[in-house]
Amino acid sequence: MQLSLELDEFVVFDLETTGLSPWGGDEIIEIGAIKVFGAEIDEKNAFHSLVNPKRMIPSAATNVNGITNDMVAGAPAIDEVLPRFWEFVGQSWLVAQNAKFDLGFLMKYLVQRKMKKQFEVYDTVILSRRAFPTEQGHNLDKIAGRLGLRYEQNDRHRSMGDVKLTAQAFIHLKEMLGPSIPPREKWAV
Repeated sequence: MQLSLELDEFVVFDLETTGLSPWGGDEIIEIGAIKVFGAEIDEKNAFHSLVNPKRMIPSAATNVNGITNDMVAGAPAIDEVLPRFWEFVGQSWLVAQNAKFDLGFLMKYLVQRKMKKQFEVYDTVILSRRAFPTEQGHNLDKIAGRLGLRYEQNDRHRSMGDVKLTAQAFIHLKEMLGPSIPPREKWAV
């Protein structure tokens, strides 16, 4: 059990995938994560792996994230990567941008492997909606713009680039919202 919001340990994570439908055959091709302690991003405490999806990556996905079939050909399969990711997460609370997307893929693997897991997640989209209720659109680029966060466009849509930007956004949003921060979403399989 974690003590207070200021001392909490979070794992900000992001997935890159072959497409948008976990139950429609799309697969994870990259997982990135970084630990945040309170309001400090610990870039040395990170997790990253490409994942061999055991299928071809559609060109539409490669056009978004830049990950090619050649890049994942020698990468480990999800059955090797996912246990290492969960070990990295430990008892931390999760943070993600548009968490339902990423969690849909994680839940698929947990269900398929009959694994039971409970976790709690802060979604920066939900935090942004609370912090900027009159604004339209809460994708990562818009959130970063509203918060004045700078980033390299080449780093977007790769897991570690998005993780670092999401971590910065999370810290700023958490500070802005203070005690009115929305509750974590609870997920379980």
